[in-house]
Amino acid sequence: MATEKEIYEKLLGYRQRKDLTLKPCSRLRTSFIGYDGKEHALQLRYYQVQAVLHLLAMQRFLLGDDCGLGKTLMSISALCYLWEKRPEERVIILTDKSAVSQWKAEFEKFTTGVTVVTVDGPPEKRKKAYAEFLEATGPSVLVTNYRKPVIDFEHFQSLKGFTFITDEATAYKNPKTQTHQACRYLSNQASRVWALTATLIKNNLLEGFGIYRVLVPKLFPSKKYFIENYTIFYMQKVPGTRRKVPIITGYKKRHIDSFKEKIDPYFIGRPKFEVASELPTLTTKHITIGLTRAQSLLYEEALSGILQVGEGETAEDREVTMLTSLIYCQQIVNHPSLIEREGKSTKLEKLLDLLSEGDLSDEKIIVFTRFKKMVNIIVPLLNEDHKDKKRYCVRVTGDEKEAQRHEAMGLFQDPKSDTRVIMITMAGASAINLQAAKAIIFYDSPWSAGDYLQILGRMIRIGSIHDMVYAIHLIAQDDGKPTIDGRTQNVLLSKMDLIEKVLGKKLKTESEGDYEVSAENDIVDLFKLLSQDARKRVS
Repeated sequence: MATEKEIYEKLLGYRQRKDLTLKPCSRLRTSFIGYDGKEHALQLRYYQVQAVLHLLAMQRFLLGDDCGLGKTLMSISALCYLWEKRPEERVIILTDKSAVSQWKAEFEKFTTGVTVVTVDGPPEKRKKAYAEFLEATGPSVLVTNYRKPVIDFEHFQSLKGFTFITDEATAYKNPKTQTHQACRYLSNQASRVWALTATLIKNNLLEGFGIYRVLVPKLFPSKKYFIENYTIFYMQKVPGTRRKVPIITGYKKRHIDSFKEKIDPYFIGRPKFEVASELPTLTTKHITIGLTRAQSLLYEEALSGILQVGEGETAEDREVTMLTSLIYCQQIVNHPSLIEREGKSTKLEKLLDLLSEGDLSDEKIIVFTRFKKMVNIIVPLLNEDHKDKKRYCVRVTGDEKEAQRHEAMGLFQDPKSDTRVIMITMAGASAINLQAAKAIIFYDSPWSAGDYLQILGRMIRIGSIHDMVYAIHLIAQDDGKPTIDGRTQNVLLSKMDLIEKVLGKKLKTESEGDYEVSAENDIVDLFKLLSQDARKRVS
């Protein structure tokens, strides 16, 4: 039997080849129905074949390709080839709650003769699902969310020798969580473990340690070892004790290069522009907007440390903490009504103009915001302005039931429907494919570069009908001075820098030479920038 080193050397050769092919597989369909309603041949692209070969060759492996390149299809294809030799192999897939039905649908689309059981609902219903999975013969798959092995541990405890797949593996990046502990247990019980994520790290390398602690437990001996060898840190005394704890402040080039080298046998991750020329090119635009006088005064108030929320008898002065200052500042530039104050929003007016006039008026558009309250304001306005179109704007915020979520996605994807706009929040942004979109308008931006890439991945996917797509950021300024919108962009760029240096370029940018990357939390970074803004306004 080949050693792991010999397998790795062979796989390095595969990574350079574009002529790799796979023989036909009885469990994998030869065609499928696309979102456009047409039948398409199921033909894996060269980089997808590379990934399948990696998954089959390695007992433990992380597939880190960009969103939209088909990690789900690659995993399902690898399973089908695995079932050719081991038809009774059981598979457990953990994913986000919102993606459970999506996985089931993908199995139905691409495979034949595979039993797929999903777990949800009250305890009795879940118990029957576990029993159905155990009683199934032939290829069988259990798909559920990360919470279930924690609350239903007794149903997983005795399972052994299965293939374990973790989708959106950053769910267990924190070793202190119950989710991490449950995943680590299942990993130890499994004969084969595959992890999927487009963002192995979102903010810092320690997240990579947490994921690989589950995937390849012996890769990094301990957290202490990892911190000492892969980070810049100092020891801080715990008040009232003699104990000291390490505080990570950043990373140098040698740390990042060493981390990349260490995980390389167990990792492959390709950026879109490198492997999928048929994907649309992304163009980013920033549209600068001023604030109304009322918004400007509210913004000053939020920066001062005390903010009045509400008006009249419901008015309440609230002290602004680090986290609430970010939230209040963002809400104010979005729309004063988010903090229960009266006034107009220039940003909202610009959004309505963009959607009703010009090049985007007849296109399918995604609108992202962090706030469900903002969705509640915008959706009725858009549907009222377009009464002639049925369901002009739909929504996915995380509050909708699974059937509503899929209906909204289906209407947006349908080229014949009247639906032109879909509004999403971070809670609703995972596991939805929105290739029909020509653009995504960021009404505001997420605070994590990893989340930002995930959102872009809803649009830039295999199957897009566009040669070029747009990411449009609405950036509020206060009389020429930056607000939280511009400051968030600064933080995103700094975190993107770390992600790209570790995992390869995600966007077409160039950077050379030695580098040192900060590891500070996004919220801390943003708060520091806002504090600087506040001091400048006072002086």
